[in-house]
Amino acid sequence: MDLTSILEYQNIDKALYNLEQTLENGVWKNMLPKLNQTAKNSQNKSSQLEGQAAAVLKEMEELKKTIDATKKHGKDILKSDPETMSSEQIEQALLKKDRVTSNLIALDKRLTRLAENINQILAEFNSTVKIYNDAKLQYQQIKAKQDRELAEAQPKINELKAKLDLLSKKINPKTLEFYKARRADKIFPVFVELIGNSCGRCRMELSASALSKLKSEQTLICENCRRVIYYIK
Repeated sequence: MDLTSILEYQNIDKALYNLEQTLENGVWKNMLPKLNQTAKNSQNKSSQLEGQAAAVLKEMEELKKTIDATKKHGKDILKSDPETMSSEQIEQALLKKDRVTSNLIALDKRLTRLAENINQILAEFNSTVKIYNDAKLQYQQIKAKQDRELAEAQPKINELKAKLDLLSKKINPKTLEFYKARRADKIFPVFVELIGNSCGRCRMELSASALSKLKSEQTLICENCRRVIYYIK
């Protein structure tokens, strides 16, 4: 294996790799997904609250109809002329009137509770909308910073990629394919130098037979970290 070209390739690729890692692991790495999830949760919560509000408003409308019907019934009771009624009829009418009054008091209390409920839902809805708007604004601001940083880094990225494309013509296709596969799996650097009798990355000490094979063939895949250990005399 021609180590000179692939090691030169890796050296240039290291600058690209470090730049990519800096961009990938910026301050927004964890913030953007969290803000996006916050916005989605707020949207779902808003939809739930809208459903609850619609149900309460429907119940209030039905209750108002019941109150109106109860009031009408109360007025109908009072239409009777006491002069034409017996004492027993008057007593029955008064009992009905009391029941209607009690019903109206109970219905009014229930209506008040529903009104309080709708106010609570509205307050929670407004709070949820604010959370959504704040998360959306923060997301847009951070995304804009991310895009600016990427745009600023793009010329350097293009320059490094151009150098790699030019150098790749000097490297055995199978070697380059192997390298890119390891790189895609986040195994970087792919090639590491033998340090003493150990892997230059994970520091695992090689056996005597592995060491002998490495010095004979110049390269050996580390059994621990899966990188390629190289040896130059």
